[in-house]
Amino acid sequence: MKLFKASFSTIILRYYLMMFVVIFPFVIGMEYLSILALPIFLSALLGVSFKKEKVQAEAIIHTSLSRHQEYLKSA
Repeated sequence: MKLFKASFSTIILRYYLMMFVVIFPFVIGMEYLSILALPIFLSALLGVSFKKEKVQAEAIIHTSLSRHQEYLKSA
């Protein structure tokens, strides 16, 4: 999770999701559920990116393959 790394389109989508989470509870008469929009608002404001870095993912895959190859050699 990285701060200030989200793309502009991701932030716009989170804004629309936040507006839905705020408006929908008022439509169904459960206003207290609109508080669930706060985490969405904060993630959009801070530009939180939940993507793993490509380098980390490649390192994990390489490590897993190496361990698998070692296991096959020992068997």
